[in-house]
Amino acid sequence: MFNPRSLLLTAALSACSALAAGTPVNTKITNTATLTYKDALNAPRDVKSNVVTVTVRQVYALTITPNSDEDDLTIPAARSYATYAGARRLVPYTLTNNSNGDDSFDLSVTQSVTDGYDVTTRLFLDANQDGVADTPGTPISGPVPLKSGKATDILVEATIPTGTADSLKSIFALVGTSVGNNTVTDTNNYAKLTVSAIGQLNVTHTADRSTANPGETVTFTLNATVPTGNPVGAVTGVVQVDGTPRTGVIVRDLLPTLEFGSVSAFSASDGTTSLTGTPVYSTDGGATWTATAPSSGVNAVALLVAGSGAFLPAGSTLSMTFTATVPATALAATTQTATASATFDANLDGDGADTTETTPDATAQVTVNTVYRGALGPNGFPGAAATGDYTLRGVTISRSGDAQTTTTPIVAGTGVTFRQTLRNTGNATNDFTLAVSGAPIGWTCTVVSIDGTDTLGAAITGPVTLAVNATVDFAVTCSVPFSAAGQTNVALTVTATPAGGGAADTTTSTVAVVSAAGLPVLGNGDGDTVTAPTTTAVTVAANPGQTAVFPLELKNGGPVDEAFTLSGGPTGTLYYIDVNGDGLLDAGDTLVTTTAALTPGSTLQLLAVVPVSAGTPAGDTSVTFTATSTTDTNRVASVTDTLQVSAVTSGTFTPDGALSTISGGEVVYAHTLENTSNDAVNYAVSAFTSAQSSVFTYTYSTTLNGTYTSTLGGTVARGGTQSVFVKVAVASGLAETFTTSEAAAIQVTITAQKAPASAVTLSATDTTTVQSVTGAVVKTAYLCSDAACTTSTLLNDNDPVSPGDYLRYTLQVRNTGTSTLYGAILNDQLPIDKPPVGTAAQIVTSYHKLSASNAKVLFSVNGGMTWTSSTTSPTGLFGASGSFMAALDSDVNGVSDGVITDADVLPAGASFTVDFIVKVN
Repeated sequence: MFNPRSLLLTAALSACSALAAGTPVNTKITNTATLTYKDALNAPRDVKSNVVTVTVRQVYALTITPNSDEDDLTIPAARSYATYAGARRLVPYTLTNNSNGDDSFDLSVTQSVTDGYDVTTRLFLDANQDGVADTPGTPISGPVPLKSGKATDILVEATIPTGTADSLKSIFALVGTSVGNNTVTDTNNYAKLTVSAIGQLNVTHTADRSTANPGETVTFTLNATVPTGNPVGAVTGVVQVDGTPRTGVIVRDLLPTLEFGSVSAFSASDGTTSLTGTPVYSTDGGATWTATAPSSGVNAVALLVAGSGAFLPAGSTLSMTFTATVPATALAATTQTATASATFDANLDGDGADTTETTPDATAQVTVNTVYRGALGPNGFPGAAATGDYTLRGVTISRSGDAQTTTTPIVAGTGVTFRQTLRNTGNATNDFTLAVSGAPIGWTCTVVSIDGTDTLGAAITGPVTLAVNATVDFAVTCSVPFSAAGQTNVALTVTATPAGGGAADTTTSTVAVVSAAGLPVLGNGDGDTVTAPTTTAVTVAANPGQTAVFPLELKNGGPVDEAFTLSGGPTGTLYYIDVNGDGLLDAGDTLVTTTAALTPGSTLQLLAVVPVSAGTPAGDTSVTFTATSTTDTNRVASVTDTLQVSAVTSGTFTPDGALSTISGGEVVYAHTLENTSNDAVNYAVSAFTSAQSSVFTYTYSTTLNGTYTSTLGGTVARGGTQSVFVKVAVASGLAETFTTSEAAAIQVTITAQKAPASAVTLSATDTTTVQSVTGAVVKTAYLCSDAACTTSTLLNDNDPVSPGDYLRYTLQVRNTGTSTLYGAILNDQLPIDKPPVGTAAQIVTSYHKLSASNAKVLFSVNGGMTWTSSTTSPTGLFGASGSFMAALDSDVNGVSDGVITDADVLPAGASFTVDFIVKVN
């Protein structure tokens, strides 16, 4: 019968054949998640998921390196060797056990059918990697055992049969086969051995780093060796040094862009004795040479080894180490290249003119790192050193060094603008984030664009992109609040931060002096806008049930247009614009709450219309009318006048309430008792006995945090209100799954203090529900078909998996109770092994991907310090344990805010699911 899971496991096993040594065989991988949350009483709770366990099976894998195809044209130079007929060459390989368990390996050599001749081979161990067989004369005779993850070097001794013609090539490969699984092999390891009648000189070239900053020094090393085989001879007149021909071998290095430093070391040896080596230098790319290093301009350096005839036998070595500097102006991501080659006599004819007598170019390359930086300064001076004054939007600004300061006073309530200049001083086009800080409370400062005519543009909210050495002008503009009057030397720090981690640069723009603005005036009107409003109190009389009209005038004494919000007076007071200025409420007068903007110095005529209710007692009442600036609420003008009025039991008790809690909790209902009669009243709240007295207890208080009693009483003034708080306590110790509810009619009786002392009973209904508190996490494991988990198969406990397998853990979080869970957070980490007793557990998986069923689920991979959307999988997990958190971003009102707090809720029955994909190490 077709079993899709077996297919997945077989595919995974096959894929593992090329993996590095992974989790040891028979390792038990376990994983348990935890849900933490708080209940309605803010008490922390947690619940663990079920434990999921899988077992790692044995897999087999090996590698033999270096790799090379069989094709003669693609075998690299490093795997191409030469020697003369009858000689032998040692060809090194590295054998690695990439299995997750111990294994042995059968080794053999395969010969290409497309080459020119077959070599005779023997295999030797070279465990210390010194290029010499560990047991010379005793070749490998059986499988080579290796521990999991361990490697050893293998030497293939290839002997060219005597009499083999020159230039013929033999192509062969070391083949390794797993003893544990003979279908696991590595065969693509070809090398080439050419029959040569000439000597060889191999040149290698290295730099001590692969990347460097502009201006940084790099150390280069040249090594030339004569391999096993024929000797290398001297070239007559191989180079002229200071005009004199020299005979020997030269190893040169061309530096077209790097700035040469000095030769720090050089040597030459024929394998037994030292030879004479001389560093020589060129400033014209190797056309001419000198033995004395010029003070500058060197763009080629070489090691000249003097000698004659076949003076470099096999085993000879030449070496030179020197330093060079990456140019300070080097652009990011460009490559600085040093190119090495050597000239020698291969066929001992005395010259170096044959094609084989100049080695192929050996390059050492250094990539220039990106340098992120910028220079920010006052208008026109990004590099500081600013001088001179300029005028912008009517304000004169003086520049000095890396700062600029206003010399014109700034009037509170207006604004100020500074022009800034930024230059990209890095070595790559880059983005810069612009910001301003240091503004006092109340100031609003913004970074905006500005053109050559000083016209301000839109706010700059995103990065500004600049090419290398390019500049941009922008402005910092601030609105100065009225409250800033008297402030001096307000220093604003403007910052330009380059992307990529470079250091930010700053400049300072200072407001030297802020002068005060004139105040608004609200007074009683006289019908004349020319004369100033007067604040002398007036009295306006009205009968109960009528309205009193107060003529007013409002003057804007400030420096800018201002609108004013009108307020004050008894409840119900309305304001009108007195269109004709006659001091009377006419049909054409306009109702107003906030005026239109008044120009500086202008006056607006108003009417304050005060209603007098029928129940109002006789007497004089002080009334205050207020105008408050919408620009700055501290700019307030008021006038106080007198309302003169001439000379029943009713009330309300609201609202009905409905709340819920859990066992041991309590809820408090806030009610308002309002006295709507025209007299003070006495009130009494009677005791309430619950029909479920073993569950609910009711008490009262006039303050939320006051003392609660079984009854309540007191007085309420005419038109006044009294807060009545009803506390309902639920008995503790009830089962987590216990639920019930009760609707309680709370009654309050009010009685007028004066005759007739009639009484009215009012009622409000409070409904209290007891909820259960339970949560659950269910974890399920699946074996994925690939890294994307295109298809998957359910894993039961202790099912087998392989190193390199992708596992998907599905975690379902659900509120299984009826009470809301607060701050519910799923905590999980990378699966670990199940070690023997007394042994610490190890993480045996690596993180691949996180996803969630709900876009409102957030992830945290730094212990809850920050949260990110689950629509994008995190790139990594937190800490050594590889932990993460997941939670539903809901908040109490259902609006997501991008962070998880106790305000984020998981309502009854709600759930979310997280998929956690890991790779078995």
